[in-house]
Amino acid sequence: FCSDYNKITRLAERKGFNVPEFTNTMDGVTVGIIDASLAMMSAVVAAQAAGLGSNCIGYLRTVDPARLAEMLKLPKGVFVVCGLALGVPREQPDLKPKQSESLMFHKNCYRQDTEKMVDELEAYDNIVKEYNQTRSGGTTTNDWCDHILDYYRHAMEYRILDYLKAQGYDVKH
Repeated sequence: FCSDYNKITRLAERKGFNVPEFTNTMDGVTVGIIDASLAMMSAVVAAQAAGLGSNCIGYLRTVDPARLAEMLKLPKGVFVVCGLALGVPREQPDLKPKQSESLMFHKNCYRQDTEKMVDELEAYDNIVKEYNQTRSGGTTTNDWCDHILDYYRHAMEYRILDYLKAQGYDVKH
């Protein structure tokens, strides 16, 4: 699933319209990412309705985005946001625990009871750790916090802005 400003740009140019540099704004990048993500989630819902399993793949954008763009022959104005694998599941895996509603939903403003929120996050962290140990046969002891922070550490090495610039998204503001 891609952020794609190539199509509108090509049509606008054919019609003689001046194309604003929307891809050079964070809003333009954000809109493209949201559109691709919503399309992927719609495909997930459709697949589930058809009895298929799905696996959303976010790492596509970080593996080697320039090589991926080359393989997919992506023109300027298009970049990969995420991928989706669909198929018939061999087994029904346990659902990964989700954060509680009190952590996910806020009423009228962001939650103000930080200590209680962190207590709830710590409890969730322990639930995820137990889930991972059970699911992997004890081969991983990752909890939620460790997993996310490990992702952040690796993400510091990604050069997404360089890739976006090469694809015609020269973000200035």
